[in-house]
Amino acid sequence: MTKRNYHYDRTEGDKDNIYNTIRGTEPIGSTDYEGFVKCKLVHGHGWSVIVPDLVYIMDNDTDFTWFQFYSFMPNQLSKFSDDEIFGTLYLDIAFGHTLRLTITNEWHITNLQDHSNLFKCRITGPLNLMDFSTGKGKLINGIPYKYLYHHTLPATKELILKSSSYRGSLWNYQGTKQLENICYPYFTSLDALTKPSDLKMIAMANNGEMHLMVDVSREVVPITVYREDTANRTATLIQLIDTSIVLNNHIWMHTHDTNGTVYYEICSPFIYRVGLEPNTLLPFSGQQIDRVANTKTTGYIVLGDSTTKVGLLAPFDEEHTTHIFKIEPFHNINSNILRFWFYNGNKDLYTNKRVDEQKFNPS
Repeated sequence: MTKRNYHYDRTEGDKDNIYNTIRGTEPIGSTDYEGFVKCKLVHGHGWSVIVPDLVYIMDNDTDFTWFQFYSFMPNQLSKFSDDEIFGTLYLDIAFGHTLRLTITNEWHITNLQDHSNLFKCRITGPLNLMDFSTGKGKLINGIPYKYLYHHTLPATKELILKSSSYRGSLWNYQGTKQLENICYPYFTSLDALTKPSDLKMIAMANNGEMHLMVDVSREVVPITVYREDTANRTATLIQLIDTSIVLNNHIWMHTHDTNGTVYYEICSPFIYRVGLEPNTLLPFSGQQIDRVANTKTTGYIVLGDSTTKVGLLAPFDEEHTTHIFKIEPFHNINSNILRFWFYNGNKDLYTNKRVDEQKFNPS
């Protein structure tokens, strides 16, 4: 169901640093595909960016193939008239390949409950693009669901199957701090956890430590993560999950030290979290996980500036960070990111937005 095309290229000098990776090394191909992209508009102080969170190509009327991506470039938008608005997104996928996604105002399909916009898009990429796909999914009542995995102990798997539900964890995804106002069942796109490096892809480590690297200065920064062993993750459940209940991963912004080029990297892209009210359960029927009354969203993404140590640590230091980017709420199904962008230029879209930031147990 999932190819292990993880894309991370470790250097000889830093084999355990999954974030030290080369992206976009292959030229953009010239083959066009009809695809779909789910994305959100987020705002910082004085600027905004479109954040993609799902890209897929339909296999038939209901089933699709989706692509894990690891970083993306700032979006490019053009407006020729009220009905002719175009957007271009560049995404880095497996093995150094880059996709160019073109969306238009006319191709807007709908808005989902997590305030994402769903667009039809033209995907330009390599001739053998499907070789670099990650997993499968289905459209259910117009909502894209995708298959994800949960790895645990065999005894725990049996308990989950018996209860037909996941208990939300009160630990943040670094696994070092307890939360008060939200809990998370955790999933991954990795089909198995067999090596120590697999654990690091989901912010765990057999020695309880991972390493990040600050841009430009190249300072190596150790962080404490949940100590785990692959022997405790040998039993696997596969779930078909409503993607509108999966929270966005946090992001690092990278700035080239000589030409100032910016790109955005997905932090821990193999971690998928569903937010719930504290101490509640996420039920499933068969393999399917739907939105439930206790589903909870936060309304923001942490976007850390990786040219600084503080910014690099921001996605893992949700308790103290000020690197908060707020998601634009799209309540009107007929509105979309492209129109909103041009009709709301030079406005403060940040200050008055209220988001539900995570609260941490002080102990």
